[in-house]
Amino acid sequence: MLGYRYPNDSRPLRIGDHAVIRSGTIIYADTTIGHRFQCGHQVLIRAEVTIGDRCVIHHKCTLEGRIRIGNGVKIMAHVYIPSTTEIGNMVFIGPNTTLLNDKYPIRCARPVCGPRIEDHVSIGGGVTISPEVTVGRNSVIGAGSVVTKDVPPDTLAYGVPARHRPLPESISHGNLPELLLPQTDLWGAQTDES
Repeated sequence: MLGYRYPNDSRPLRIGDHAVIRSGTIIYADTTIGHRFQCGHQVLIRAEVTIGDRCVIHHKCTLEGRIRIGNGVKIMAHVYIPSTTEIGNMVFIGPNTTLLNDKYPIRCARPVCGPRIEDHVSIGGGVTISPEVTVGRNSVIGAGSVVTKDVPPDTLAYGVPARHRPLPESISHGNLPELLLPQTDLWGAQTDES
């Protein structure tokens, strides 16, 4: 279902050119999606989400609404992204990753605040990122980590809770555009003349 209109006023859904939206996906109204977007089956994108150009969201992901996602972002299967989360450009989020936006769910009456993921961050599978955490530009989060405090730019964070180390030189160059941008299908980088 595309452009699901919830009660009260809502703006129409806007999707850029050359999008591929697979079966079972629900995208609410009040959402703006850039060019060359692709999603897997059964993706849920709630209202007030902005997604940049050339983004891929794999199957069974949930984006809760009021989220900003930059250009060239790849989100693998079964990822949960809560409201008020910000994701920069050229970010990779591994499968089964959970981002959170409330330190004390239904215990404190205060506004929720999701994580902020800066540009060129790579997040391994099965990671949990706590509310209000900023993951700095060009950082790498190891698989299975639990991130409970801010990660400085150019940092390798891993473990439970995540410990910080300098980013090894071999992976310090940022995410490779040829592995994120030319998305003509969901199974990796393909030739794309645009």
